[in-house]
Amino acid sequence: MEQTVFKKLKEMGVGFETRSDTFSGSLPILVMIHGAGGQSHVWQNQTRLLKDSINAAALDLPGHGDTRAAKMPNIETYAEWLGDTLNDLFERPVFLMGHSFGGAVVQQTALLYPDLIHGTILVGTGPRLQVAPVFLEGLLKDFEKTVDSIIGFAYASGADVSMIKEGAKLMKEAGLEIVHADFLACNLFDLRNEVDKIRTPCLIICGDQDKLTSVSLSESLKKLIKGSRFEIVPSAGHMVMIEKYKVLNSYVTGFIKTVIKNAD
Repeated sequence: MEQTVFKKLKEMGVGFETRSDTFSGSLPILVMIHGAGGQSHVWQNQTRLLKDSINAAALDLPGHGDTRAAKMPNIETYAEWLGDTLNDLFERPVFLMGHSFGGAVVQQTALLYPDLIHGTILVGTGPRLQVAPVFLEGLLKDFEKTVDSIIGFAYASGADVSMIKEGAKLMKEAGLEIVHADFLACNLFDLRNEVDKIRTPCLIICGDQDKLTSVSLSESLKKLIKGSRFEIVPSAGHMVMIEKYKVLNSYVTGFIKTVIKNAD
């Protein structure tokens, strides 16, 4: 089945990013989920650089990128879609990595479908994702200016200007309806009383200069998820998988190897 994953994704109308021709039955599977107003493209430094040791693919959530399905009303419905998609695609559990809004989807998926997941990786996220009213209101009043402001907060000081411009371009391409709905879903998300029930091995990663989902949110996840591992990446902001991709990739590969070794 794993050799036909990409064919199935196309038939299902699910957009994806990968640098592999097929998935090897001997390698672990890593599925990545983007953040609010994002798309699978943001994981290109993972799909490109991890492909020799991991079956790596990033998916577009419904309403995002090239996925045909309409956007969904909340994090739980995205998690239900993701669980159904994983169940249709794979015959064995996968590692699931999510960033920010995508990290919320991954948390919910881990609670709803633990048997489908070998391990979870939560990047720049938290058990509660409150969004500043100025952003929610600003998106409706002046979409492009507010996106520029949000993306300005998303990177560490000294980040390359071209990187910031590309981030703003991608979010603007998603459009007002999707971006506002995503941030509204984040604002309503709250698993503080449930996330401690996650039983899969868990790695938590956060940039030390993350201004959108502060280090304290990742620390909360660490305290709540028993046995979880927590890594803070120096000189990185919210977009740590882009800003410091080599560091993040190293943590991810090390975590996956450890989980597999401990399972043997």
